[in-house]
Amino acid sequence: MILGTGMDTFAFRRPDLLSQVQVFEVDHPATQAFKLNRLAELEWEIPSNLHFVPVDFTKESLADALKGTSYDLQTKSFFSWLGVTMYLTRNEVFATLRSITDIAPVGSVVIFDYFVPEEATSHIKEMQEDLRKIGEPIKTTFDPSTLAFELESLGLRLHENLSPSDIQERYFQSRTDGYYASKHVRLARAVVE
Repeated sequence: MILGTGMDTFAFRRPDLLSQVQVFEVDHPATQAFKLNRLAELEWEIPSNLHFVPVDFTKESLADALKGTSYDLQTKSFFSWLGVTMYLTRNEVFATLRSITDIAPVGSVVIFDYFVPEEATSHIKEMQEDLRKIGEPIKTTFDPSTLAFELESLGLRLHENLSPSDIQERYFQSRTDGYYASKHVRLARAVVE
């Protein structure tokens, strides 16, 4: 399950997985409508294992939205939620995580990234102002030292809480294209208990 999918093309890039996984793209209705229109314009064939689920995380429950789909409540699931939590309120983030623990069986995994509260350096202030100007203000940060406790109250156990240097070493070390891990984002992996 890809939460806040945007223009992600995983289901199109991995045809080798068509018989093995069901992919649910969950995103804001307006963003999803734009993507579906663009796919139609490009005449891309929608894979049979790809399901579109419109959800406004600020107003709707993920669990409620999935109830009307082919999502299997008995099958362990993987939730990828990247580039979203910082733009929602803390309550909206927790409500979505709670929805995951309400519908996903024990052992399901959720991966999400998050911003860390930092000293207001000029670089951070500039980045926050740029995001605010384009209508995407940063609303939520998490303290890495208390994240495990906060997730436990939702029924999730934190298994990994990668720092920017951990992310750089694990995922960007061998890249030759100039991409590198953000210095302001951490990556968490939690499991439904």
